[in-house]
Amino acid sequence: MASEEQAWRWLSANNAHEQTYGWIDLAWAWGEAVGIRPDLMLAQEMFETGWGHFGGMVTPEHHNVAGIKVGDVNAGDLPDDFERFASWSEGIRAHANHLAAYSGAVPVMGPNGEPLHDRYYVAMSLPWAGTVQTIDGLSGKWSTRSDYAQVLRESFLDPLGNT
Repeated sequence: MASEEQAWRWLSANNAHEQTYGWIDLAWAWGEAVGIRPDLMLAQEMFETGWGHFGGMVTPEHHNVAGIKVGDVNAGDLPDDFERFASWSEGIRAHANHLAAYSGAVPVMGPNGEPLHDRYYVAMSLPWAGTVQTIDGLSGKWSTRSDYAQVLRESFLDPLGNT
């Protein structure tokens, strides 16, 4: 697992948006609270947000670092089809909890009793919920891309760990 110090160097070396530096502490705090590797979370957040520059349907105002959709199982790909969180902390907590639904880890409430995000329950209702034990299991589930795990590992997670 990469360290927070490596994460700082990695973000800098890849021209990540300045707001992403604040995500490091949050990924480590929420990842550790849920039992999800924080370096994996940060790598996935960089993949999903284009190094924090966004540029797709999800905007920085969503505070959604993982492209998490709303609770409607029929959500499409318009801006309103993606969850909006009140802060980066809430968005990163939702990311950790969303990975918890995939992997079977126990999700956490917010510090003031903030509930789990709606899409967590959609993920938990899927027949494979709780079964994803490796990065490879994200392909075809987190994303429809069959090479999602390979790109995440080779382009983000491995370089982070080698920084």
